[in-house]
Amino acid sequence: MANVAVINYGPLNDYAAMLPELADRLHVFSHHELADTGRFARYEYVPDCEFVPYAELRIRQLAKEERFSHLITDNEYDLERAARIRADLDIPGQSPVSALSFRDKVVMKQVAQRAVATPRFARLATITDLTDFIEENGYPVVVKPVKQGGSRDIVVLRDEDELVAFSRRHWRDDLMAEEYVEGDIYHVDALLADGYRFVASSRYLRNCLGVLSGQNNGSLQLHPQDKLAKRLEEFLDSVLDVFDTPATGAYHLEVFHTLDDELLLCEIASRVGGSRIPALTRATYGLDLLTTWLRLSCGLPVDPAPSTPPNTLHGSVAIVPPGRPVGAPPQPPFAWVRHYQVNDKLPPGATAQNSTSHLCFAIVEGADTLQVEQRLFEVEDWLLANLREAPQREGRRP
Repeated sequence: MANVAVINYGPLNDYAAMLPELADRLHVFSHHELADTGRFARYEYVPDCEFVPYAELRIRQLAKEERFSHLITDNEYDLERAARIRADLDIPGQSPVSALSFRDKVVMKQVAQRAVATPRFARLATITDLTDFIEENGYPVVVKPVKQGGSRDIVVLRDEDELVAFSRRHWRDDLMAEEYVEGDIYHVDALLADGYRFVASSRYLRNCLGVLSGQNNGSLQLHPQDKLAKRLEEFLDSVLDVFDTPATGAYHLEVFHTLDDELLLCEIASRVGGSRIPALTRATYGLDLLTTWLRLSCGLPVDPAPSTPPNTLHGSVAIVPPGRPVGAPPQPPFAWVRHYQVNDKLPPGATAQNSTSHLCFAIVEGADTLQVEQRLFEVEDWLLANLREAPQREGRRP
């Protein structure tokens, strides 16, 4: 088998364990330093790898000596680069057209609205485009970069004062406007390949943007036989029918469920869902999303997709950094908390920078979605009540 190029982001990814058959054929370029790299054909830690073109240059140079059979990446921000390399080196996988449609949120919605409903939206070249959009659609309005993720750099404008305040910011050339949608937000996480299909639906505990104003975030799974779960799966299929999709794909779809029971596309990404989604999927279905996606992408055997309805469901809640020095609570005293983890890399006094920012998080188990939700709120209340306030430093004596 020919070589496999890897552009890695995840600091804990163990490619030797995920792809043992290919370990000595892997050429890995990594944004973070990895452990257990001795079996690789090549390994380079590349600081700021997702921002510098070194990995792309080296893969192209190496391909002149021996061809690559596959090129894989775990990082959404590398999808377009990976697709470009594949097209130029005749490597199978996602194409540049496909990658762009899943990365640029304006292109994404232009494609998707051929099959499903979307919020009203517009690309912004100048502030006039924004004011025209507001005049036509009213407040509130969401302004966000077209290729950003994790709720980074998103602003919700609710009135003229907030518009004026926004106008004092440095203007960016990558912005879009979108109508603000009231209602719940669901996510659908899927792995699709020839002979393989896994689809699971979940509901975000709160609006993803709430973390930027101090709300804790998380999600809770729906049972696959739930009526809404089936609607969401059908919605996913409708969306993907109008996209250029690779033979093997991982998808993270976010859907607005409006107050009048309409489903609207929020966003769809062609990669595994982030945050606690992989952990929740392992807990309920015994499926490792990333490993399975990468193995399918490289033509390696995988276990059959889960087909038996789960006996229990799981959810997670993450406590947002409160913006003051605090210590994380101890392990919650509930038997149904299946995992608890403290973010030991969070600097003191940190505030939320994106939807993944957290002081700590807990994963809970329940018999159904309702019980999971109740337990999430119960453990959230306990964690907030048990934050450890950091002692105040005494000032210097005169």
